[in-house]
Amino acid sequence: MKVAAMEHNDWPLNRADKIEAATRLFPIWVRNTRDDLYATLFRIVRNEGDAEDLLQDTYMRALARIDSYRGDGAPGAWLRSIAVRLALNHLRARKIRRWLPIHSNSNNDFTGESEIQIPDKGPSPSDLVLLAERKQQLESVLRTMPAKAQVAFSLRCLEDRSYDEIAELLGCSEATARSLVSRTSSRLEKVTRERGWHDE
Repeated sequence: MKVAAMEHNDWPLNRADKIEAATRLFPIWVRNTRDDLYATLFRIVRNEGDAEDLLQDTYMRALARIDSYRGDGAPGAWLRSIAVRLALNHLRARKIRRWLPIHSNSNNDFTGESEIQIPDKGPSPSDLVLLAERKQQLESVLRTMPAKAQVAFSLRCLEDRSYDEIAELLGCSEATARSLVSRTSSRLEKVTRERGWHDE
C-alpha cells in the first residue's frame, strides 16, 4: 500500500514508520492546509509577518512532534490545533497591537445595536479618524482580556467557528468557550454603550 493513499486507521504506530510516512505526506499536508491555516492565524494576530512566522512554526512543530499524530483525525485538524496553541502563546507573550476590525462577521456575537456602522457612501476623512480612534480604544479593552478569551472571540466572530471546535482547539469545555466569547463580547458592547457609539 502506498503511503500517499493511507487512511487514518492505517496510520503506523511505530515511531520510525510514522516519521517515514510523515516525510512523504508532509508536502501534501502543507499544500492542502497552508492557505486555511494562514487565514486563521492572521485573523487572530492581525499581522502578516507574525502570521507567516507562526505558520512556519506550526509546520516545524508538527514535524518535531509527528509521533503525537495518532492518525485518528484529519491532518488539517491536528495542524490547526498546533497553530491555535502557538497563536495563543503569541498573544500571551507579545500582547498583539492590532487585530480587531471595526466589523465582525459573526451571526450573533458582538452584533446588533452596539455595532459601529459605516455609512454606505463611504466615511469622510473625519469619520475615518474617529473610527481609528474607536478601534484603538476597543483594542485597548481587548488587551486587558485573557489570551484565551481573545483567541476564542477571534475564532468565533472572525472565523465563525463552532463552539465545539473552539473548545477542542483551546482544550476547554464548550461551556467555557461560550463563556469566553460572551464575556469578551459583553465587555466590548459595554464600551460602545457607555460611549454612546450605537446612538450615532
